Amino acid sequence: MRIKSKPYLVARIFEVCIGSYFIAGAIPKALDINAFAVQLSAYKIIASPTWLMVGALFTIFAEVSLGAALILKLRVKGLSLVAMQGMLIFFTGLILYSWRVHGLEDCGCFPVFKMSPEVSTVKNTLIFLAGCYMAWRFYLKSDGDDKSAAVMTAPRLRLGLLKMAVALIIAGAGVTYAWQDMDPTAFMPPESDQGDGIFAQFELYLDEGYFNLGDGLYLVPIISMNCAECIEKAPDINDLVMLPDVPPIVALCYEEGVGDMEEFRAIVMPEFALHSIGDRALLYYRLIDQEPFRLSLVNDGREIHAWDGYVPEYEELITVMETLGLLL
Repeated sequence: MRIKSKPYLVARIFEVCIGSYFIAGAIPKALDINAFAVQLSAYKIIASPTWLMVGALFTIFAEVSLGAALILKLRVKGLSLVAMQGMLIFFTGLILYSWRVHGLEDCGCFPVFKMSPEVSTVKNTLIFLAGCYMAWRFYLKSDGDDKSAAVMTAPRLRLGLLKMAVALIIAGAGVTYAWQDMDPTAFMPPESDQGDGIFAQFELYLDEGYFNLGDGLYLVPIISMNCAECIEKAPDINDLVMLPDVPPIVALCYEEGVGDMEEFRAIVMPEFALHSIGDRALLYYRLIDQEPFRLSLVNDGREIHAWDGYVPEYEELITVMETLGLLL
């Protein structure tokens, strides 16, 4: 058995470490796919919720399958390395674009901790350079280390197919797990004249009464319980509650932790109904726009008007309703 040279062993160490990093980065994405989709939406490149879901799942599949291929030494005549370098160039380009154009703060590459675009760019550059070294060592330097591997014997072909099956099975398992954990209602298509709107899913039996947001006219504040700006808006919403022609007000409340809504209730003393959507971060970000607070005018489950970052004066609200033909 031929002893591999030191440069070859260094390249192989790079290969295993990079593959391990890809899989380690994909695991937290798969474990909390909804949070990863929120991070992906921060790039402001994918507008469609459906394609956002596809992009999140594809990212997990690509990272796991490529990582497994690198660890298993499944090189496929250099295609694995080409795919790795192409993926690094593509994602680095997305990061730089979203950073410069949309102010991206966290690339979401490794969800366990925040990674700024600058750090991610440096990290990707180092991995790319390691890939160049691997390409030189595995394919361009002909000193006999890999000549035997170039001969495709039947046992070698079977081993290669087995490695490919293992890589695809592992990647498929990660995608399947993530898919099962996804919040399907957050990926509803944009409202149209056909089908129900995204608010139609909320048929609520609360202490304040029965509210079916899919039937009738409502004012729906979208609130994060830990948001200081949202807390400041509560008195303005209270001022609207008892005024004539104001629709029933039902707030949808995002809670990062259990008990956040009760703490919010104790601080603001709301005179309107509150419904917790729990920690469904993806749904919360689907319902708002750029601001953490949104007041939606909802008719039969569809948003027909919205105010971002503020509560309108009573006169403005009535004017909008008159313009939309909602007042007799």
